[in-house]
Amino acid sequence: MPAGQLLDGSSVGWVLRAGSLSLGLISLAACGVFGASGPKAAAHTRVEPRDTHVVHEDCPVTGAGAVAEDINGDGRPDRRTAAAGEGAPCRALDFNFDGVVDAWVYLDQAGQVRRRENDYDRDGNIDEVSLYRAGVLVEQQRVTGRAGKLDTWHYFEAGKMARTERDSNGDDYVDQWWEYPSERVPDCPLIHSDVDGDGRPDPGATVDICRDRYGTGADAAVPPRADGISELPTEVAPGEGAGTPADADGTEPPAPATGEP
Repeated sequence: MPAGQLLDGSSVGWVLRAGSLSLGLISLAACGVFGASGPKAAAHTRVEPRDTHVVHEDCPVTGAGAVAEDINGDGRPDRRTAAAGEGAPCRALDFNFDGVVDAWVYLDQAGQVRRRENDYDRDGNIDEVSLYRAGVLVEQQRVTGRAGKLDTWHYFEAGKMARTERDSNGDDYVDQWWEYPSERVPDCPLIHSDVDGDGRPDPGATVDICRDRYGTGADAAVPPRADGISELPTEVAPGEGAGTPADADGTEPPAPATGEP
């Protein structure tokens, strides 16, 4: 990528689609042993809660020296770029030309993308923060529920999804650890879960999303329960019991826009 060129939405689209597919599979599954109910703070001894606040980094696109561009010719700016000044430039993007910013892109001093913030559901709130090092994606922080706070953290190595940590019930403690073995495709993770609420993965509490494709035998995944209830993990709203799944339509933001105006 040439220096000074801002990343467009399609550059990380394959990563987002892979993450969205995996999260969608889990969110639509019936609630099983992985929905630990209620706050787990009392059971934690040395585990700290995660910082779940969504932070928007300031980008003064309406300040002096900022450049506004009308991409579709409707007389309204769709792309605004803040003047570099003493820092690196940043840009606000309106993909669907409705006058609301859908993405913020920030460059480092070398002209490479270091941060990107996305609002996928067009509500004016950030749903995802992507962090880059030397222009390469290293971490994504995501809001997938209706609480408006971070609940999912993707980590990347060489631009490829390496692992995921997830707070499935919104109590600010990680209770799912997603593993992406190198021999598998990104949408076939192993999901290790905290069932007893101590903040650590529990033996036997692992789900193989693609068991039929990659795993066989008793150790491949948690076996089906006799009562027919699925053992796949799902998002549980704070305070809900292990038999009350959250609504599927509020657990995952829509797919990202594919292209920068």
